[in-house]
Amino acid sequence: MIRLGSMLPQAFMVGITELVKMVGPEKTSILLSRIGQELALTQGPGLEGVPENDLHYLPICPLADEIIRFVDLFGERPEEFQTIVKYVAEKEARNKDKVECPAMASILCLMHNAYRKKRAEMAGFETLHLASKLSIAGARLAYNEEAIEKAGKSKEEVDKILEKGACVFKFIKKE
Repeated sequence: MIRLGSMLPQAFMVGITELVKMVGPEKTSILLSRIGQELALTQGPGLEGVPENDLHYLPICPLADEIIRFVDLFGERPEEFQTIVKYVAEKEARNKDKVECPAMASILCLMHNAYRKKRAEMAGFETLHLASKLSIAGARLAYNEEAIEKAGKSKEEVDKILEKGACVFKFIKKE
């Protein structure tokens, strides 16, 4: 049974699966990014995460609990979530500016990256999303190799920070 306090987030997750069925992964991924950007506008400019040297990381993904609850409730990550991740990965493969793409371990990384990126942009920073992971058994690690290279880091350096948290990113002051 869904606890009353979890009903809205779970309804949102079910809505994502239904949206993929109705309009496909492209429009659904656009909507998730727009939601992240709109949420950022309500929070204003800012940089999030714990600084470590010249990178930042989040110890815990603020959205991961919802995916974990959803998986607990429904038994596994829905095929529609995988469809969005696959669509974004294929889109990234065709993108000439891969450094701009999120390191997407789950569908909510798309929304959260748009949120983080918009807040940083309002504060005068560019954001590079280097890596992310999801706290679900069997979930893959996601890397943006081009962003790691632009940040001047090695994958090993990023992995060391990723051991402490859910995602790693770098903010670069715009000139």
